[in-house]
Amino acid sequence: MQKDFERLFHRAEDHYLQPPEIISFHKQLGLMRERLSAYRLLRDNEIVIFQAIADRLEEEFSNVPATQLQQALLHWISVLRYGAMAMLLSNPEYLQYRLLEWLEGMVQAHDLLAIEIRLSALLKEQLESLLGGPQYRLLEPFLVQADQTILGQAPAAVAEEEAEMMTLGE
Repeated sequence: MQKDFERLFHRAEDHYLQPPEIISFHKQLGLMRERLSAYRLLRDNEIVIFQAIADRLEEEFSNVPATQLQQALLHWISVLRYGAMAMLLSNPEYLQYRLLEWLEGMVQAHDLLAIEIRLSALLKEQLESLLGGPQYRLLEPFLVQADQTILGQAPAAVAEEEAEMMTLGE
């Protein structure tokens, strides 16, 4: 359960929710509906998203063994699945502890960084096209978090702060 909902439920244990609390609850429900809609789109279009990416990777990395491309694709399929769930839960720790800590070592150990960087960029292009602005912005902090952790593009604390800000709707 989301922390925002938990806080409201705890407040309601000893009193009825006051108008500002009801407004906050309503806002959180709206964000949850939007997250769920984005999650469904991702789930229903995963094959289309990654087939387009796979085709581009095969063109751009024609000299790389297919097994390496497949491995990188599997990494980012996992990133998208776990990132989508983290978005739905509004919980960057879910993504960090369930996937990213483990995946970071895998990418470095198998020397896939160039492929992974390009794959990340292609994934973002596909997702922006599929989701559109508002829904993409719900998922984006988790993609940034993945980039920062796996690809080492910036400190991970920044992504967590961005994800938290998106959670709060600020």
